[in-house]
Amino acid sequence: MFVDKWIAYSVILLFIMGEVAIISSNVLGVAEFKYETFRRPFLQMVAFIFGFFLANFISKTDYRKFFSKKIAYFFIFLSLLLLTAVLIKKTVTGKPVDRWLIGKSVQPLEFLKICVIIFLAYYVADKGSLRNIKWILWAFLLIFSNVLLLTLQPDIGGAIFVLILSLSIMYVGGIPYKLYFPLLALTFLFSYNLLKTGYISQRISAWIDPFAEAEEEGYQIIQSLYAFAKGGLFGVGIGKGIQKMGVLPESDTDYVMSVIGEELGFVGVMLVLCLYSILLGRLFYYSVKITEPFGKLIVFGIAMNFSLAFLWNLAMATNLIPPKGIALPFVSYGLSNITASIVMIGLAQSVIRVWHTERTFSTLMELRHS
Repeated sequence: MFVDKWIAYSVILLFIMGEVAIISSNVLGVAEFKYETFRRPFLQMVAFIFGFFLANFISKTDYRKFFSKKIAYFFIFLSLLLLTAVLIKKTVTGKPVDRWLIGKSVQPLEFLKICVIIFLAYYVADKGSLRNIKWILWAFLLIFSNVLLLTLQPDIGGAIFVLILSLSIMYVGGIPYKLYFPLLALTFLFSYNLLKTGYISQRISAWIDPFAEAEEEGYQIIQSLYAFAKGGLFGVGIGKGIQKMGVLPESDTDYVMSVIGEELGFVGVMLVLCLYSILLGRLFYYSVKITEPFGKLIVFGIAMNFSLAFLWNLAMATNLIPPKGIALPFVSYGLSNITASIVMIGLAQSVIRVWHTERTFSTLMELRHS
């Protein structure tokens, strides 16, 4: 089983809350039960159970086995290959938007997050720090190649997410300020230009004043805010929410917090926030305590990934940022997301297990020699 029980329990409780919201969005309140009605809750549960056993296996594996140039570069180039395959699929089918490799179940973006964390953790630990401009540019080139492919899907939000995640790991990896700030500025300019294009600019306009286009771009935002408003302190009750019934699009994915806010109220939202606080607090705690560079950056990268996803999703649902869907790990429906998220937990637990073992051994040796 997992070493850190607090992390395990918080993940399980977050999944239960998410599964309740998914069942409520797909099953409760539906007049006629069909296979399609139960499909999403069932698949979400299967993916979680599969991911949990996989994470348990990974947690018992020494994470230092991943400290290999071949493995690190294999992961980053495999992500490039998968994203290229999505682009080819999109071109062949003629779809304007396509972000999935198989149907709508396998999304390479979720796998890319793991690849970026492992690759940058290895790269920084191998180099000692990112103080050579050639090292920085090479690492950033590989990451940016993946980001560029994401923009062609197009998945602008996913591209910006990966850039922020990568820059945060590089910052903790010891990149000098004189090199970091120009890189940060370039990233900002790139993101700004992406946000000015097409449908993204329309979403930003809707974010500024959703009621100006209440039936078009502002529709999702308004329905999400209505859901929170109806929920009040204790919510209307599980299964009794109205917004999920075709009124609020993506109610069990991007706007799952709106469903929780309506049916469980402020108390339900705070419960999710508390569980995430425990999860992130424990992960960031270990990222500070662990001194081995590779393990430290893996745990920090995983903690940063969950932090960004949580803040992004909640801020989007409450209209604090423009509407761009980022799944809420362990809560939102999404087979790729929940599998990748639970695998990250297993990887973090592997690092924590080794750290605990070595600390215990070190303590015993000190006692023996005292």
